[in-house]
Amino acid sequence: MLRPAAPLLRPLALVLVALLGLSIASPAGAMPPERVTRAGCTGVVALTFDDGPSRTTTRRLLRVLHRADVPATFFMVGQRVAADPRAAREVERAGFLTANHSWAHRDMRTQSYREVRQSLRATRRAMKRAGLHPTDLMRPPYGALAPPARRAIRDAGYVPVMWSADSLDWQSGDAQQIARRILSELRPGRNIVLQHDGVNRSPISVAAVSQVVRVAKRRGYCFTALNERGRPGFPTPTVTAVAKDGVEGGEAVVRLTLDKAPGRDTALSVEAASGTASVGADLPPFATRVEFPAGRLTAKVRIPIGTDAVVEPTEHLTLRLRHPEGLALGQETVQVGIVDAAAAVRIDLPGPPFLSLARR
Repeated sequence: MLRPAAPLLRPLALVLVALLGLSIASPAGAMPPERVTRAGCTGVVALTFDDGPSRTTTRRLLRVLHRADVPATFFMVGQRVAADPRAAREVERAGFLTANHSWAHRDMRTQSYREVRQSLRATRRAMKRAGLHPTDLMRPPYGALAPPARRAIRDAGYVPVMWSADSLDWQSGDAQQIARRILSELRPGRNIVLQHDGVNRSPISVAAVSQVVRVAKRRGYCFTALNERGRPGFPTPTVTAVAKDGVEGGEAVVRLTLDKAPGRDTALSVEAASGTASVGADLPPFATRVEFPAGRLTAKVRIPIGTDAVVEPTEHLTLRLRHPEGLALGQETVQVGIVDAAAAVRIDLPGPPFLSLARR
């Protein structure tokens, strides 16, 4: 529906890749071979879906991906995000990564530098307004690029991503035929699969996903999303912590925030260490493992604080962030204040209104 004639497109796209020197995947092997990708894996496969979101098809696809327990990356068209922000939000909240596929799916070879920048900017704005945290990845419509578009993409801070296995789902075939096309193009090393969740034939393509996953896993392939460089892998978000002081007899609260969506479950440990406040005296020993399910970017840690009969100034304890899984630490510690119960801020309510008895 949204692609030009295939016989002309694919050779031209490959020539452009070679001429422009883009670091993107292609059937001709633009991605460097990588025989050893993960221990025990024949290779890695990143599923990608273009042209959505579509409320019915995308929602059905999310269920299929969850049942198959595989990640994916969705390249969204800005107009469709703006028209159905709820469908777009469901993708990220289900734990999947989102990326830019232009505003109106126009061939970027026909657009000026300024038009490409505006298209990318408008799409990102729509995604942000929809509540998404999009990656800095983009896919040019039809896989088509020219020098002005390439410069605009680079200057806008985006990484262009192509594919190594084309399902041709938009063109022809039933679900089994689409699955066979994909499986026939998988190779040891890194693979990026192109499918669509926003074209007329997308329901047929979605029906092929389970077979692709089942057979590929049986052949030893592992599934992943796309990392910051647009290659099969996962982004590594940075986690930061902000503490809200606690009062004796209550609790302190620490808010942990990821700077971007990870596309997978991540975790870290939070442990309390003595400062001017003592672990074991001012608060019980505290250590917890905080998990961020895919699609979640914040978490709160509540730390119980003991009380005593001694009036003392505000004390501090140190929380250590340790053992990150799939995360980078933006800081290793955060200070938490403990306010003495007797010194806690109190609110004095006003008394009854004073009525003047003076004569008028």
